[in-house]
Amino acid sequence: MDIAFLILDMNSGGAQRATSSLANYMSSKGHNVSVITVANCDSFYSLDGTVKKSFLELPKLPKGKGLRRLFAVIGRSFALRKNVQALNPDVIIGMSNVMTSYAIFCTKFSKIKAIGTERSNPFLLNASPLMGLLRKVNTFLCDGFIFQTEKAKQFFPKAVYKKRVVIPNAVFNPLVKQIEPSEKRSKTISAMGRLSHEKGFDTLINAFSFVEKSAPDFNLIIYGEGELRDKLLSRINDLGLLEKVNLLGENVNALFDIANSSVFVLSSRFEGMPNALMEAMACGVPCVSTKCEMGPEELISDGENGLLVPVNDEQALAKAILRIVKDKQLSSKLSKNCIKIRETHSIEAIGNKWINVCSRVIDG
Repeated sequence: MDIAFLILDMNSGGAQRATSSLANYMSSKGHNVSVITVANCDSFYSLDGTVKKSFLELPKLPKGKGLRRLFAVIGRSFALRKNVQALNPDVIIGMSNVMTSYAIFCTKFSKIKAIGTERSNPFLLNASPLMGLLRKVNTFLCDGFIFQTEKAKQFFPKAVYKKRVVIPNAVFNPLVKQIEPSEKRSKTISAMGRLSHEKGFDTLINAFSFVEKSAPDFNLIIYGEGELRDKLLSRINDLGLLEKVNLLGENVNALFDIANSSVFVLSSRFEGMPNALMEAMACGVPCVSTKCEMGPEELISDGENGLLVPVNDEQALAKAILRIVKDKQLSSKLSKNCIKIRETHSIEAIGNKWINVCSRVIDG
């Protein structure tokens, strides 16, 4: 099969990680795979030499909702269509709701099939009436549709259920296979994600200020970049934690440090399907996660392979972290159980499901 992925860019992020891993896996299975990006940039995640890259230098969309932006969207759509038609894959996969719209436009009145995806929380992220309508229209117009969670699927009309399939994320990071569960963990609490409101790192930093009082020999490390870096640094300074909390930026090898930490924390306010949490679990790191909408409750059974706490609850988050830090038996139990995600969500198991969907869509 000739398979193409359409994505905004290949910077760091969950959709980008999924795209690179799926493209590499499909290529390894003998399929011709391409990755098309709207932004012309290098890939943060490694793409095999057999994967074709098509990086378009399209103008940025102007801000606002006026005619200027509308005409820019139309111009971008035709430029993408020209590129996709020249590439002529059997199927193109839009790796977000907006990219799904472009994929549909690029393939209509041609033999190329379009598969849409929902990779976020449609109830919360960009959940305006217009975007909600766009999401639902996309499921009718595309030839197939893939969701990460059962909860996300419930957002969409039942009339198109035959086109839909739920495929959770795989443990996409190849570094996982190089890591064995640590026998002696560092006195570190770790986290990873974009430094943005939805990731809830302000809650985590506040919670750590309580943890530090009971476990003063522990540090907090957070990997990631984003618009809230300065605000988070200011909060760290206000709490007197500059020597205890480190914002370490983006690092493709961050998983080695995370794998050695005592606790991994997902403090998100909402998610699609959290890759960072899955990777930490796959490394056998005891995890604490918020019960945010989408993802964590489909991965964690509270008290068995991780701990779940309410969103925005600093005290509950601090108590859960301290439970793991203080209770070695609980820590060992969570570590032993969470690492099973390596088998249930392996790239082989999940990648084959994507390939099967592509095959069914192409065959009609």
